[in-house]
Amino acid sequence: MTIDTEARTPTTDGTRARTPRGIVRSVGTHPLVQSLVVTVAVWWGLSEWFFIFLPTPLEVGAAFVDAVTSAEFYADLVVTLRRVVLAWIGAMIIAVVLGIAMGRSWLIEAIAHPWVFVSLALPGPLVVLFSILALGLGELTTMVALLIVVTPFVVTFVYDATRALDSRLDEMSIVYQMTARDRVRHVFLPQMAPALMAGARFGFAMSWKLVVLVEALSSNVGIGERIQFFFVFNDPARVIAWTLTFTVVMVIVEVFGFQALDRRLFAWRPEAPHLFKT
Repeated sequence: MTIDTEARTPTTDGTRARTPRGIVRSVGTHPLVQSLVVTVAVWWGLSEWFFIFLPTPLEVGAAFVDAVTSAEFYADLVVTLRRVVLAWIGAMIIAVVLGIAMGRSWLIEAIAHPWVFVSLALPGPLVVLFSILALGLGELTTMVALLIVVTPFVVTFVYDATRALDSRLDEMSIVYQMTARDRVRHVFLPQMAPALMAGARFGFAMSWKLVVLVEALSSNVGIGERIQFFFVFNDPARVIAWTLTFTVVMVIVEVFGFQALDRRLFAWRPEAPHLFKT
């Protein structure tokens, strides 16, 4: 990054400290900030001159503030998050067990692989509709629909990683007479960790999107139900605002959850070169 000598002031130890002016300039040149500014500008232009039905950023911002300052939002958010977490945990448990079994046993692979492939091809909304028809409205419908849709995708991550395990490391652990616990901890898990993290990320994001869809179709509480409610009453500003609320929650979970865990688990990896450094 280019150092702005005018934006720094001398300190007692002879170095230069950043002034507010320098900090503002640094933030203003960050690619993320620039992309957000361009997005808002394009959005504003489209809403003013091309799509009269599209609310302006100010209208959506006001609706967003109104949503997050209401008690109803947090009650709906808790319900939606509970459904997401339960479905995600269930899908991860089933996927890890089935994926490892498929990678280790040709018989289980022969039996399960066609069904996994078929499940991958099923459209999510279609599974949701059939679940509602078969099970009616309720929490069970949500869980079943999410497990059917999310689990096969996570299975593929685990299955491919299991098939790619280095057999030479297994042989080395046998030669050195490692215990089963040490083999799992030092040989198996380090090889599986990238796939498990990728599957967890993908499964959580997929669960979140499908929960909102299920709530919009079959629930009377939750973020999805609120979005569907405002859609019926033709209130695009609130539809976008409530969509942004769970988008913000997803970003928070990614940054403070998955990325933090990723940095801890893979601290040994060399840092990739930064594309935006100057």
